[in-house]
Amino acid sequence: KAHKIERQDDEFKTEDNKRRTEALKIARQDDEFKTEDNKRRAKAHKIERQDDEFKTEDNKRRTEALKIARQDDEFKTEDNKRRA
Repeated sequence: KAHKIERQDDEFKTEDNKRRTEALKIARQDDEFKTEDNKRRAKAHKIERQDDEFKTEDNKRRTEALKIARQDDEFKTEDNKRRA
């Protein structure tokens, strides 16, 4: 009877170890997934930030181009007044 109990105890420990191993494996996979997910998010944020920076620079260029065009129009208007 003692041997039977001992064997059952060993079987229980073996099963328990299998469950623990599986739980650790799942936890590790979960960590790996989270790490990859964080990398993807960081990359997406970086791209978003670069996109914002590009738009800001583009807006500066457009503003400058409009300013130059306006000055050019003002110059032409003044030039036409002088010629008239």
